[in-house]
Amino acid sequence: MKRRRFANSTRRRALAVLARMRSRRESLSEAARRERTTPRTVRGIFPKQLKRSRSGRYTASRSDRLRRDIAVLGFDGYMPVVVHSPKPAQLASAHLIAITRFLRTGNKKWLKPFIGKRVGGVELLTDIDRIQILGDADLVKLDGLYRNNRGSREASE
Repeated sequence: MKRRRFANSTRRRALAVLARMRSRRESLSEAARRERTTPRTVRGIFPKQLKRSRSGRYTASRSDRLRRDIAVLGFDGYMPVVVHSPKPAQLASAHLIAITRFLRTGNKKWLKPFIGKRVGGVELLTDIDRIQILGDADLVKLDGLYRNNRGSREASE
């Protein structure tokens, strides 16, 4: 079986389309349009994750085992992790959102659901002092979840 290689940004957009279809119940064409790609591209990259009904409408499978290279914010900063399910990626994403909200408001309640949780073997950062240090150094980025989105010039070249 021949494996196709796709640009990382194209694959990431296609993953985002699947996520929108699952969480927001959007159609393939609507989700693809919002993620700035085409339904044809998504069908080409992830044909097994899309099911076509008799009416011709595509739906995303409930889950998948696709590889996701993400960066989890731990005590020492972003740590590279590979996960094979959308659930740990969603947890890491929710964690980043909670940290951003904590930095904006100072309210510790945003961090409570993540105490003791791990993603890919990395414990999610909930130490308030450490979060403040990383935040003051401008090292906490919402787009830091996917590894090559953390300010590297690689994505823009």
